[in-house]
Amino acid sequence: MIEFDTPLVPGANARLSPDHLRPTAAGVALVGQRCQDCGRTLFPKTGICPGCRSENLADAELPAQGTLYSWSVVYAAPKPWRTPYTIGYVDLAGDVRVFSHIAGDPATLRVGMPVALSAAPEADDGAAAAPFVFQPTAKENA
Repeated sequence: MIEFDTPLVPGANARLSPDHLRPTAAGVALVGQRCQDCGRTLFPKTGICPGCRSENLADAELPAQGTLYSWSVVYAAPKPWRTPYTIGYVDLAGDVRVFSHIAGDPATLRVGMPVALSAAPEADDGAAAAPFVFQPTAKENA
């Protein structure tokens, strides 16, 4: 069973805490919120719905499968991040777009390709590591 300590990444967004990532039998799941008044799904948790401004929110486990919307390779980053690494946006069902690290060779990434959530491997040399990544689930032209 995977256990998470707060903070997941030292110096990172304090709102991205262990309650945003939940261990499951299949690996990990992102936990966002669903507005109980308008039905909008949110990630990360915000405390207020940007759609209707309601505070009536409940935790919601998000799908582990998504579609790559866009990505970029980072070549310069503050310590202790090791570069280069790939970041991007992933669209999940329920109109949720998640900003995440993206695994795999950037040369093989394509807009619209299917990706799946997984726990990120821990860095063994003290470098910062993202708590989760999305990785391609199918190779193009395979």
